[in-house]
Amino acid sequence: MSPMFTKDTESDWFLPEDVRKQLLKTFETLKVPVPLEVFTQPGVNDEFADYTNKFCADLARLSDKITTTTFAIPSARAEELGITASPTLCVSPDKYHLRFLGAPLGEEGKAFITSIMLVSLGMSGLSETSASLLEGLTEERMAQVFVSPT
Repeated sequence: MSPMFTKDTESDWFLPEDVRKQLLKTFETLKVPVPLEVFTQPGVNDEFADYTNKFCADLARLSDKITTTTFAIPSARAEELGITASPTLCVSPDKYHLRFLGAPLGEEGKAFITSIMLVSLGMSGLSETSASLLEGLTEERMAQVFVSPT
């Protein structure tokens, strides 16, 4: 990375120090790289897009196992993945269909960090009972989880 774009001072961090320390400890167990792709469209949910970009950039600074790439909406990559909402955050999109629409704040933030961990460790997080029930499925399914602060 060009020295012009590196962040060397404490004030350049988006995440507070206590959060960074906890995430550093959490990310020590990461096994395989986890690419994050952030998709934004200028003029659409700019505050949430800015938060998402800063959050993901800090995560990439905390672990060499996490990379962040940003894409515009529209772009060839957004079209390839069928992404139209800004911001959209994809976790390891060439391997999984894990997406967070909007900024990963609050409970979504916890779910987002958990998804990074599970992807890197190659785990599903499902109980043995749930995994065995899902083995019987023969058609592709899509599970969607909606979180609302209200």
